[in-house]
Amino acid sequence: MTSSVENLRIEWPDDPAAFFRHHTEVLTHIGASAFARPEPVMRQQVADRFAQATLAQILRVGGEIVGFGLFNQLAQDLWVVEGRAITPAHQREGLGTRCFREFVDTTGANAVATVTRNPAVCRMMAAEFRTVLPDLTSDRPLRTLHHPGIATAVRSYAAHLGADAARLPFIRDRYPGGLYGVRDPGLRMPMPEISRDPSCGIITAGVAC
Repeated sequence: MTSSVENLRIEWPDDPAAFFRHHTEVLTHIGASAFARPEPVMRQQVADRFAQATLAQILRVGGEIVGFGLFNQLAQDLWVVEGRAITPAHQREGLGTRCFREFVDTTGANAVATVTRNPAVCRMMAAEFRTVLPDLTSDRPLRTLHHPGIATAVRSYAAHLGADAARLPFIRDRYPGGLYGVRDPGLRMPMPEISRDPSCGIITAGVAC
């Protein structure tokens, strides 16, 4: 059987917000199913993320839209991930890693940041960048927080989010009521700030040097 990665086609629509308006139902369903949240709750959230994005990546397998990635360039050397989701039927097949790698290759990004509760997102960042936060291979996962490139990325992204700079890299109350409806991967994070508080996210960042 041919894998989803082999059948994957990636599109880069010119206008992310317009693309969402033309494909509202399927994109809302992908976001809702990926995070096990009700579609009425996710509709506006997904719409807002598409509206914020300056670059969108649409994943198709066999012609069907199965996922998306949304990005913004905050500075010449810093991109941020505004949102990403893959329908559960195509998760754990390598699509997310493949698409993130293509995003980095296409943009030439030297630094990328996002906020997450998912250790898989942190590992994906580590696969593409030399220095990452958090470093889940270390018994001190926040040890890179004061690396100059990481510190700049974290501060810049926190300002973009309007987050409390005193608590970085953690973003308290990022997900009121929790991000995931079920099977919260944040429970596997080796940091109690995340594993004990379903509303808390962490800025994960990667830099090329």
